This record gives sequence, C-alpha cells and structure tokens, in this order.
Amino acid sequence: MSLPTTITTERLVLRAPVAADCADIVAMANNPKMLATTATLPHPFGDSDAHKLITEAHNASQHCYAITGVDDRFMGVMLFKLAPGKAPEVGYWLGEPHWGQGYAAEALTGLLAAVRSLPSFAVVTARVLQANAASVRVLEKAGFSIVEHTFGVVERHRGKPLFVMQWSAR
Repeated sequence: MSLPTTITTERLVLRAPVAADCADIVAMANNPKMLATTATLPHPFGDSDAHKLITEAHNASQHCYAITGVDDRFMGVMLFKLAPGKAPEVGYWLGEPHWGQGYAAEALTGLLAAVRSLPSFAVVTARVLQANAASVRVLEKAGFSIVEHTFGVVERHRGKPLFVMQWSAR
C-alpha cells in the first residue's frame, strides 16, 4: 500500500507532521473543548504528546497527515487507522480557530479522492459521537453514510451513542 505523501486541495495541503508544527499542535490540541469530540487525544496535551504524534505519524497501525493552509501553518490532523483484515478507519481533529469554515470536509474529501483507486481503501469507516452534529455533517459531505448505531467503548466515550459511518470508492 502506497499512500500519497502530500495531498493538495483548493485551500489546504495535507502532509506529514513535522517538528516545526509542535507549538501549533500543542496550542490546538490542548484545548479542553477537544475532549468532548475526540476519543483518544490526551489531555492535557503537551510537547511530549506533539513529538509522539510526529514520530508515530506513519507506522503499521496508522498514517497521519497534518492539515495545513497554503501558508503551511498547522491546522489539524487527518489520519487512517490501519488494522489487518479491517477497512481503514478515518479520524481527524481540527483546531478551534478553524472550526466552521469547511476545512475538515475539504481535507477529508481530498484525502478520499487521493486513495480512491487503492484497492485496500475501497471502503473506509469512521466512528462519530451521535451528539457531534458538526462531525457527522463533515462525514456526510465527504460521502459517508450511517451503517450502524452503537455505543462508545473507549473510556472517555464509554456508553455514549455513536454512529459507525462508511464511505465506498464505488
């Protein structure tokens, strides 16, 4: 499987996170509002967490992109969680200064367009809290549909209603 190293959309560039992103990663990820919508983002989020995000960006279990503006300034993260025998699962977060401007949907649409022809990405899944209407809209704009109603099992979201959503390259 060979994922693109850089993906460009009209307003964004998705690329590997780098050390120069650390201060912006910490500033955006350390926002208490991120706790409500992200399942695994540490809080508080410090420099060591940012360095871990960067060093573990690409490995057997995930492929992570930094979402940046055309000015190359870090805005958030878009990633694929990869597990043998399972469809890739997309996850993302965007710093609060960039909420409500269509960036997450644009980044996700660009990412899916870039992997559309890769056989192991014929189906992509996502999990989203049912109460996170903005993220549900992002996924729907990118072509995902709800395939399952379930409940969170990760500690922060344990027992909360979730949607499992799915996108297909077909």
